[in-house]
Amino acid sequence: MNPTTPMSLTPRSAEQVENATYGDPGRAREIYGEAFRLTFEYVYGSHIPGAVAEFGCFEGFSSLLLADLIAEFRAETEFYAKTFPRHFYVYDSFQGFPESTNNVDSISYEVADSGYWREHEDAAPPGTEEMLRAEFTHRIGETGWTIVPGMFSDSLHTTPLTEDVAIANLDCDLYSSTVEVLDHLLGDRLLPDGAVLLMDDYNCNRANPRFGMRRAMRECFARTDGFYDYSEFLRYGWHGRAFFVHRLGDSPDPDA
Repeated sequence: MNPTTPMSLTPRSAEQVENATYGDPGRAREIYGEAFRLTFEYVYGSHIPGAVAEFGCFEGFSSLLLADLIAEFRAETEFYAKTFPRHFYVYDSFQGFPESTNNVDSISYEVADSGYWREHEDAAPPGTEEMLRAEFTHRIGETGWTIVPGMFSDSLHTTPLTEDVAIANLDCDLYSSTVEVLDHLLGDRLLPDGAVLLMDDYNCNRANPRFGMRRAMRECFARTDGFYDYSEFLRYGWHGRAFFVHRLGDSPDPDA
């Protein structure tokens, strides 16, 4: 690096990426690595078609783990990779949280109490999007991935997902952001039977069902009028929970 290069223009590297939940990177890799690997093993073993999509990436810690797993499973299971190609989508504002304009978020513990999820908090460090583009090219290839910058309220309308999603990693924290993502995935029926939702912040807000992802899951699935249901798959760390998605509306029914 030229010693006169301004710090804001210094390229960001994968080695600088940290996890927001765990200060110990080894602990973070252990927890997320096992949960993500089990999810991939299940999805590939069950022959579930669809892409991998992440909503909220912050510095890109989980994004890089997911990219590595896509590359690994594509190489080790050539038959499944050809049958069910896994495009990787990453949606993030790279500008932090939107303003909490609804009562569910504005009085929640993470906004009103700790202030951790207030507007513009957790903005990605400068250069994060560019670093991810370079890393995805190196790890997955020049194609097979898409990064969509912008607030979900805009990006899911201007650049919506249009293909099935087998694995959705939601690290979007706020109730409102989670609702925007789930309403898109469920409303457009993008989740095949057996898809997995990784809900990174399920136990935030003191695990109170009135707030956050717990409330969003309950309300969004209820809006499908029984077409979709869900059940628990696994728990990871103190915060996260993964769920199977059951597409009851048009999946095989032996009792019909």
